[in-house]
Amino acid sequence: MSARGRGGGEARAPFPARLPPTPPPPVPLSYASKYIPIIASVSEHQPTVWANYFTDLHLAALLAPAGLIACFRPLDDAALFLVLYGVTSAYFSGVMIRLMLVLAPAACCLGAIGASDALTTLTGSIKGWAAARASGGGSGSTAARPVSATVAAPPTSSSRAAAARKASSKASSRGASTGGFFAGWLAPGGARKGLPIDVAITASIALFAMLAAYAFHSVYVAAEMYSSPSIVMQTRGADGSVHVFDDFREAYAWLRHNTPADAKVASWWDYGYQTTAMADRAVIVDNNTWNNTHIATVGRAMASPEKKAWQIYRSLDVGYVFVVFGGYIGYPSDDVNKFLWMVRIGGGVFPDIKESDYIGDNGYSIDGAATKTMLNSLMYKLSYYGFADASEAAFGRRGYDRVRNTEIGQMDVSLTYFEEVFTSQHWLMRVYKVRDAPLREARVGRKGKKAPRASGKGVTVSGEAPEDE
Repeated sequence: MSARGRGGGEARAPFPARLPPTPPPPVPLSYASKYIPIIASVSEHQPTVWANYFTDLHLAALLAPAGLIACFRPLDDAALFLVLYGVTSAYFSGVMIRLMLVLAPAACCLGAIGASDALTTLTGSIKGWAAARASGGGSGSTAARPVSATVAAPPTSSSRAAAARKASSKASSRGASTGGFFAGWLAPGGARKGLPIDVAITASIALFAMLAAYAFHSVYVAAEMYSSPSIVMQTRGADGSVHVFDDFREAYAWLRHNTPADAKVASWWDYGYQTTAMADRAVIVDNNTWNNTHIATVGRAMASPEKKAWQIYRSLDVGYVFVVFGGYIGYPSDDVNKFLWMVRIGGGVFPDIKESDYIGDNGYSIDGAATKTMLNSLMYKLSYYGFADASEAAFGRRGYDRVRNTEIGQMDVSLTYFEEVFTSQHWLMRVYKVRDAPLREARVGRKGKKAPRASGKGVTVSGEAPEDE
C-alpha cells in the first residue's frame, strides 16, 4: 500500500525564480567527460565561470590583481611566495570549481595588500594637502612689531606661495614614500606627488563603501549559501512567508521505520551517505565513487526498461528503490536532470546503454518529443508514475513538469515490477518496493471469468481505496 503525502490544503510554493531549471548536461568535450564520466558528473568538478569568482570573492576579485602587482616592489621572499601562490591557485581554480577553496586564501592576502596600498596612497595625499594648507595659512600674528634696518621685510604673497608649494611637496613626498607600489606611478617621471584632494577624498569614500559592501556580502553568502543544510530546504514566497521542504528526512524516516532492518536500498550515488546515516539501511552505491562498476550498474538499471531493471535489482538483492523528483514543486536538482549522467556512466561500462537512444530531435527532453527508449526507462516511470493526475489536482495542468516547463510525453504510466510504497509531502522523494514477482495483467477465476487486475497504486489522493478497474 502506498503512502502519498499531498500536503492537504497547505500552500505549495515553488522554488524561486533565482533557481533556474538546471539545463541538460553539455555535450562531452573534455577527456574526463568523454572517458571518465563519473568524474565529469560531479558538480564540484565543473569548470569555474566568472559568476563564481565574483560571488565567492566579491571585492577581493578586483583588489587581488592590484595586490599581486604591488608584491613586485619590493620582491622579497614573502612577496614572491604570495605571487607564486596567487598565480598557481588562480590558474587551477579555473579547472574545477572546488579549487576555489585553494584560491580563496591567496585572494584574501593579495586583496588585503592591494587595499592597504590604495588606502595608504589616498590618505597620504590627504595628509599632504592638509600639511600644505597649514603651512600656507600659518604666517603668524599680524600684531605690530618694531621695524629696523636689520629686520627682514615682511614676506610678500609670492614668497608665501613658494613656501607653501615647498611644504606641500615635502609632505606629499612623505605621504607617497609610505604609499606602497602605486605611489611612484602618480606622476610622470617617477616624481612622487599626491593626488588632487577631491580625487583622494572621493576615492577613499568609495573604497570604504566597497569594503563595507564586501563585509555584508560575505555575511550574506555565508548565511544563505554555505550554512543552509542540504537536507531541509526552504524558500520565501512573494509575501515573505517561509516554506519549508522536509521531504528528505520524511522519506528517510519512513525507510527506517517501515522497512526490514536488513533491506537494501538502491538510488543514485548522490544519496548513499544520507541513506546510510539517516535511514540506517544498506545501499548499493554511495558517495565513495571508487567502484565505478557498481555505480554504472545502477545507472544501467535506471536507464533500462522496467523488466530489465527489475532483473538487475533482483540480482543485487535490492528491496527498495527511490528517486528524487522535482517536477511537482520546481526543484531543479532532481534525478531527471541527472539522468543523462546515469546513461553516460552506465554506457561507459555496459555497451548496450547508448546515449543517442535517449536524445530525440529536440535534444534531451521528457515531453512528446522524447524517444521511446526514454519514455520506457525506469527513471521516467518511477518519476512520473501517478504524476499526471496529481499535477492536475494541484495546479490545474495535467502532467505539467514545473522544472522542465513542459507537459510530459506519457501521461498514463503503469508499473508491473515495482510498487509505489511512499511519496513525500511535496513529491520530492518517491520510494518503490521491488516486487518478488511481476504483477499479472489479469487472473482467471474459477468460472473462467477475468478478475479485476490489481492496480498496485494503494490509496488515492483522498486516502480511499481505489476502485476496481
